[in-house]
Amino acid sequence: MKIAVTGLWHLGLVTAACLANAGYEVIAYDPDKKLIADLNNAKTPIMEPGLDEMLSTCVTNNKLVYTDNSEELKNKEIVWVTYDTPVNDQDEADVQYVTNQVKSFFPFLANNTIVILSSQLPVGTARGLQKDYQDNYSNHVTFVSIPENLRLGNAIRIFTQPDRIIVGLQEQDDKATIEKLLSPFSSTIIWMSLESAEMTKHALNAFLATSVTFINELAILCEKVGANANEVEKGLKSEERIGNKAYVRPGGAIGGGTLLRDINYLTQLGARVNEPTHLFSSILSSNHYHKNWVNRKLKSILNNIENKTLAVLGLTYKTSTDTLRRSTSVDLCEALAKEGVTIFAFDPVITSIPDDIARFIHLKKSIAEAIKNVDGVLVLTEWPQFRELTADAFLKEVNQPLLIDPTAYLMQTLGNDSRIQYHSVGRAS
Repeated sequence: MKIAVTGLWHLGLVTAACLANAGYEVIAYDPDKKLIADLNNAKTPIMEPGLDEMLSTCVTNNKLVYTDNSEELKNKEIVWVTYDTPVNDQDEADVQYVTNQVKSFFPFLANNTIVILSSQLPVGTARGLQKDYQDNYSNHVTFVSIPENLRLGNAIRIFTQPDRIIVGLQEQDDKATIEKLLSPFSSTIIWMSLESAEMTKHALNAFLATSVTFINELAILCEKVGANANEVEKGLKSEERIGNKAYVRPGGAIGGGTLLRDINYLTQLGARVNEPTHLFSSILSSNHYHKNWVNRKLKSILNNIENKTLAVLGLTYKTSTDTLRRSTSVDLCEALAKEGVTIFAFDPVITSIPDDIARFIHLKKSIAEAIKNVDGVLVLTEWPQFRELTADAFLKEVNQPLLIDPTAYLMQTLGNDSRIQYHSVGRAS
C-alpha cells in the first residue's frame, strides 16, 4: 500500500513514522522547503519521545521519504492529511489554510484515491472538499474522516495502540481498504458518517474542556470556604460514572489551543444554524477568567506587583514537549511583565527562546539561577526535575518564601513545609 502523509509537524511526523514503521511505503510531503531540508538532515522540528529514532530507522530502511514536491502524491492509494490547523490568540482556527493546502494537490490525485482527513477541522469540511473535488475533476476520489488522537509526549503509543479508531466515511466500498490500512494498529474501528466522525472530535474535546473548566471553577469556591479541591477530585474520580481518568484535576487554565479550538467550532456552528450555545460559550469565558488566577493570587499576597521579581519554573505548553506555542505559562509571563514584573525562568528542555519572548523573559540555566533573590516562585509546568528542589535549597536562594503552584505538583516536597508560603488552586490560603 503506497501512502502519502501531507503536513509535517507533530501530527504528520508521528503519523508518517508510525505508518512507515508498520511496513508501509510512505511519502512525507510538506511545501516548506526548509522543513524538508532539515528533516533530510535528521533535524526534527519537534520534541516527542521515541520519534527521532523511529524516523531515522524508517528513512534508513527506505520506508520513509521526505519531499516538498506535490507531484510525488501521484498514484498514491492513500493521501493522509495531517496539517496542524493554525489557531490565533482567541483560539480561532484558520481552517482555510488547511483546505487550501488540500486543494493544492487535487490535480495530482489518481483515480480511486482515498483522502483521509485527520487535521482538526470543523464538521462539514470533508463533505465540502469532496464536493469541490467532484465539481472540478473527473477521477473518482473519496474523503474519509479519521479524527486526530494526538497526545503530546505519548503520541507514538496512542497512535500504535489506540483504544479504538473513529472512522467516518460515505462509501462502504472504502471499508476494506481502511481496515487493511489500520490493521497493524487496531481492529476496533467505530464506523460512522463523515459528519458524525467530525462531530465526535468536537464532542470529545468539548467534554474535556467542560471538565477542566468545571473543576477549576469549583476549585475557586473551595478556596473561599476552606474545602480542598484535591480531596474533592478524589471523591469525583472514585465515582464509577466519572472515573479516575477524568479531566477533573484542579490547576491551570486550558492552553495549547486544541480543546478550545473545538469549543469555537461549536459556538460558530451554533451561530450559523441560529441556535444558542450557552454552555460552550461559558466555557470560553470561564477559562479566560481562570487564566488570571496566578495574577490575582499574586496581587492578593503582594498587593502591588510592580517592580517585583518572580521566577517561573516551566515554560512549555505541557511536559514531554518543547512546544512554547500557545503556552499558558508564556502568556502569563507576558501579562505579568506588562505590569512591571521582572521574570526569570527555567525549563529543562528549553535552551533558547525566540526574540519576541526574550523581551519579557530572562532565561536561566538552572533552578537555582532562576529563583535567586526573587520575590516569588511560580511552578507552571510539571517537570520531574522540580521535585528535586528541597525546602532548604529553596529558602537559601529566594528573597521571599512565596511559592505558587497551581496544580499542587510540589505539595509533597515543598507544600507541607511551614516556612514556605505555599498556594495552589482549590486550597484555602
